Order: sequence, then structure tokens, then C-alpha cells
Amino acid sequence: GQCLAATAVGKPSFFTLSNVSGNIEDIEVAIDSPSGEEVSAQVQDLGSGTFKAEFCPKIAGEHQIYISFREEQVPGSPFACKVYNVTAIKVRECVKGIVGKPVTFLVET
Repeated sequence: GQCLAATAVGKPSFFTLSNVSGNIEDIEVAIDSPSGEEVSAQVQDLGSGTFKAEFCPKIAGEHQIYISFREEQVPGSPFACKVYNVTAIKVRECVKGIVGKPVTFLVET
């Protein structure tokens, strides 16, 4: 899902696991922040072989999401999730901007 690729600091985020032929005890989700601290994740059984993993990152930077099924990493794991801080994004002034016309500007993050 989209939240597996990128999400915001402090925003509850989730991704789903589909077509799982097992139960909630077979799934393990571990998330490491850029500082090495673990981010807690809660896994819910939505029924019909679908599970939801929810997490809330606390710091910006690339997080690693490890997903295991029956103690084996799923293909592609770990997944990189870019966590951004919306309050740190700054748009510098645009000196040649004209309303209704395309303009180029610098975004600092």
C-alpha cells in the first residue's frame, strides 16, 4: 500500500497483507527507525485472509519494515518506508511567479 512507501511523522499509517493462508500468529511485523529504535506495529485480522498492520512513526527518515510469515521473510522484505516531517518542508519565495502561469521553485526538506 501507499503507506508502505511513504508516510508522515506522527500520522497513524497502515498497510494490508492479502491472500494469507494462515492466522495472525503466523505474521510478524518489525519496523526499525533510522535511529535504530523499533517502531511498534499492531496486526489485525480483517478476515478472509487479509491482515492490517498499523504503525505510527515518530521521526523522519527511511524506516525498514520487516515482514515475516511463519518465521520466514516475505519476498521483498525489508521494505523501505520514507517518513517525512511536513512541518520541516519550506517553499522559498518565488520572484517571477505570475498567477495562472507555470512556475519553478525550490522546496527544502
